[in-house]
Amino acid sequence: MSVNALVEALISLGRKKDIFCDLYIQSSFGHSISVEDGRTEEITSGSAGGSGFRLLSDGMIHYGHVHGITSDVAVKLVDDVIKMININCPLPMPAPEPLVKQEQLTNGQIDSAMLREIHHNLVKESKYIKKVTLRLSTSEKEITIINSRGDLVRDTRYSSRFSAHIVVEKDGKLFSGYESRGFSLPFAQFLERTDTMSTALKAAKRALLGPECSPCPAGKVPVVLSGEEAGGTMIHEACGHALEGDIVYKNRSVFKDRIGEVVANPAVTLIDDATIEGAFGSYKFDDEGTPAQRTILIEDGILKAYMADVFCNKMWGLPLTGNGRRESYTSYPITRMSNTFLLPGNMEKEEIISRVSFGLYAQKMGGGETDPTTGDFVFNVEEAYLIEDGKITVPVKGAILVGNGPQVLKDILAVGSDLEFDVGFCGKNGQSVPVTDGQPTVLIKELVVGGSDI
Repeated sequence: MSVNALVEALISLGRKKDIFCDLYIQSSFGHSISVEDGRTEEITSGSAGGSGFRLLSDGMIHYGHVHGITSDVAVKLVDDVIKMININCPLPMPAPEPLVKQEQLTNGQIDSAMLREIHHNLVKESKYIKKVTLRLSTSEKEITIINSRGDLVRDTRYSSRFSAHIVVEKDGKLFSGYESRGFSLPFAQFLERTDTMSTALKAAKRALLGPECSPCPAGKVPVVLSGEEAGGTMIHEACGHALEGDIVYKNRSVFKDRIGEVVANPAVTLIDDATIEGAFGSYKFDDEGTPAQRTILIEDGILKAYMADVFCNKMWGLPLTGNGRRESYTSYPITRMSNTFLLPGNMEKEEIISRVSFGLYAQKMGGGETDPTTGDFVFNVEEAYLIEDGKITVPVKGAILVGNGPQVLKDILAVGSDLEFDVGFCGKNGQSVPVTDGQPTVLIKELVVGGSDI
């Protein structure tokens, strides 16, 4: 059975009882190196290849996967899944034919020499640096997607990332700093766009700042989130997930049934855009074969759209936005963010800070928790400073931000012009996918800041 014949078979299957189905075939190869204190701790290279078949029928998801990428393996997988739900649509068994590349992919080899040089330069920065962990990884993934709409999509996806974790010891106390950079680019292009030494120095600077920090005072104060390094973490966690269609229509979002309503300050426009060239969360097609697109979620404070995959489209009629993503062929796609960010405004960072008589400047956000049902969140701040009389002053430690995502959107008083992005991996339903979050400098009217008593 040729690929075109397989397409026709899935189209025919899709005509039965308004079924949607897709076959996802993946072959990938990757390398990673970890260097700790100048010593190569880990070198890994690996490959993976397999097929996953999903069928949506009567609001139910039926899914199976196999470790194989040939046409006969894929057809047997399809047969096995449709037999589970008693659909009589046997497919002829073809001769084995690779559906994606089988040779080792050629994204590029990486070695530890560059990481050891970075370590050598870092330890010269301060005698207090006690531990340096550097990691470099790159991967290439060949995918083919066939679905019952008749789509046949082939794509090559790249992912390259560098991270630095620095530990400082002073007066018997340990302090740490972390920084990373990533792009959906081949390794050579990634290195052209990434200053790895500068990234590592940022992590070192953050760790070395620890001993100088005073305890963060607690209270309800204005908060400025840095556009340079805060990275849109709050937007992603406190607002972005609540705009994913499956969360919305499973009654777990405060934004349900609010399209067309004012949900934020008019200065706020929130975008999810998988088409940004090279961004860590970008792709040409999502993992269902839908073309990637730029989706305006909130425009001038008004809720315009939710992110949606095929399941959201079939179940609740949401327009497809190309946000159906999966970690690999072993999992079926779900609605996920890609590159999510606030559009920049027209104010300079210094002008925004000058409007605050006393507050907190959050330079770098850390981890946290959010409840999309209510929008309530708690975030740690890795690097923070007091704002006093309109100026950034002393660094503080132990800052925790407590608030509500929808309320934050309404309480944004100013949006800067300095849009920057940060990279990471987003977890949902046990799956992890690369994403980018971004925001310019923003002023929030007030948040509860946890720390030490004033």
